[in-house]
Amino acid sequence: MTTPSNYFINWIGGKRLLRKAIAKLIPDDIKSYIEVFGGGAWVLFYKERWANLEVYNDLDNNLFNLFSVVKYHSEEFTKEFIYMLNSRKLFNIMRDFIPITDIQRAAKFFFLLQRSYGAKRGQFAYARNGASGSAKSQSNIIERVRCTANRLDKVIIENEDFENIFRRYDCKTAFFYLDPPYTEGEGYATVKTKNFEHERLFNSLKNLKGRWLLSYNDCPEIRELYKDYTIIEVERINSLSVNRQPYKELLIKNY
Repeated sequence: MTTPSNYFINWIGGKRLLRKAIAKLIPDDIKSYIEVFGGGAWVLFYKERWANLEVYNDLDNNLFNLFSVVKYHSEEFTKEFIYMLNSRKLFNIMRDFIPITDIQRAAKFFFLLQRSYGAKRGQFAYARNGASGSAKSQSNIIERVRCTANRLDKVIIENEDFENIFRRYDCKTAFFYLDPPYTEGEGYATVKTKNFEHERLFNSLKNLKGRWLLSYNDCPEIRELYKDYTIIEVERINSLSVNRQPYKELLIKNY
């Protein structure tokens, strides 16, 4: 059961449904754990600690700001967020609100993620049939922020291109978990991959000293690119599809 201590935000393409399978593949003898495309950090938060050195990286400035603010200024962040109640009117106001401080920007981003349909920040989320996620508890969210701040206490938060992360942290005892943009938009029709350089990532991974585990959509392009590595087929439910159709993914590793 998901608890406030093992996840922070919902994120399109997040690994909530696959993290158990991913966790089983992560070696026990690693000295550093680096999430190169951090996103919602579902795998990072799955365990109280993966290694002596842990790194969360994402090139998205909103994610970097949110994680940094919650780590270093959780009390101020909570004060900013606590009065942002589950209101359609407030949601529409917040979409147009222009923050002044990093804490305000983080609170706005977090609020829109929590209160929007599919964490897309565009449409206020509600349910006619009283589904379990239709009314999120404000107190539970605040508790989750507190637990997240504690979990991030020794985590380094970066905002870099993946090649910079490799240059900085690669060594024989390092472990990199990568969940890059997919070639087909994570299985969601509204998510588009914008000019991500899949071959540049592949060429960078070839030269690493450390071990790495990669999540990708199952397609001929990726299978061909990584044909010389171990490829594991996995499947999850596409929770945003009308019929909750299964969605096939690949876990690829160099060890």
